[in-house]
This record gives sequence, C-alpha cells and structure tokens, in this order.
Amino acid sequence: MIIDRIELKTAAKKQISGNILTYFGLGIIFGLILSVASFTFLGELLLIGPLYLGETLFMLEVVRKGKGQLETGFMGFKQFGTSFVASFLTGIFVFLWSLLFVIPGIIASLKYSMTYYIIADEPELSGYEAMKKSKKMMDGHKSELFVLLLSFFWWYLLCFVTCGIAAIYVGPYIKATVTNFYEKIKNTGFEQQKLLTE
Repeated sequence: MIIDRIELKTAAKKQISGNILTYFGLGIIFGLILSVASFTFLGELLLIGPLYLGETLFMLEVVRKGKGQLETGFMGFKQFGTSFVASFLTGIFVFLWSLLFVIPGIIASLKYSMTYYIIADEPELSGYEAMKKSKKMMDGHKSELFVLLLSFFWWYLLCFVTCGIAAIYVGPYIKATVTNFYEKIKNTGFEQQKLLTE
C-alpha cells in the first residue's frame, strides 16, 4: 500500500478548520495541569498517559465527525490505568532502545506510535496489548510514518522561528495528519486479520 502524504495532509487542513481554537484551548488546559503536576515527578508521570489519550480521542472525533468537543479531551481519564501503563512502558522501551543508539530509539517510538489510537478504538485491551498491536500494525509502515513526519520539517522550523506561536496551527495539523495515517493503515485489512496478541 502506498501512503499518499499529500492526500493525508490536505484532508488534515480541512479537518482542523473550525477546531484549531478548541485544540489550542485544550492544549492550554493540559499545559497548566502538567505544570502543576511537574512539581512532583510522580504527578507528571501519572498524568501524561491520560492526557495524551485525551488528545488522541479529541483528534479522532475531529477526523471522523468534523468537530471535536473540549470535554472529549478529558475522556482519557476514564481509561486511566490503561493509558498510564501504555505511557510508562512505551517510555521505558523507547529509552532502553535509545541507549543503543538514536536510530533504535526512533524505530521503537514509531513501532508504538499507534498505541493510543488503538486504546481509543479498543478500550477492552490492556496498555501492553495495545502496544503489541501497534507494533504489528506498524510492520511495513514505520518508514512511511517517519517520512511523513519528516515532511513537516519546514513547519517545525517555522514553530522555532516564531517562538512557538505557529504551533497553534502546526500542532493540530500534524496530529490530524497522523490520525489520518492511522485511519489509512487501519482500514487496509489489518482489523480483518484479527491479529492475536501474544
């Protein structure tokens, strides 16, 4: 399967139209929560997973329904245990692979990149099961996602030059594009294969 980056990015631009301010507001709230939690390492560690899952749920709603609701961003707390385990284990695995070299760390992060999307769609799975399913889903697609993310280089640079101001647009743009990537590979027959978790 060939991933059409232009198609994914064009769709993302249309999808985030009308949702940027809500996404920005969600980001401000999440930032404040993490700022308070950062006073204790444990607090930040506990919250990253549910907040990231909430962001994923919000963007899935944007992509699938055309409009994301602010309250959807907090739905990640309903799966607190699952999202925490996923965040904790992913962090450990990526860190350990990064000790070998930068490239293994990047590959590991790509392998587990679909974990939160899978948790969102299949809440009955454990965090570890979602990670394993992400690993299988990304077989043959890691390089495609890497190139897709690399194609945002000039947007990353714009964020740097504008001291982060451009991220108000770039953040949801990239997230929506990756969400479209997930929808694309998910709908290529992966779910019909009924892959068993080991």
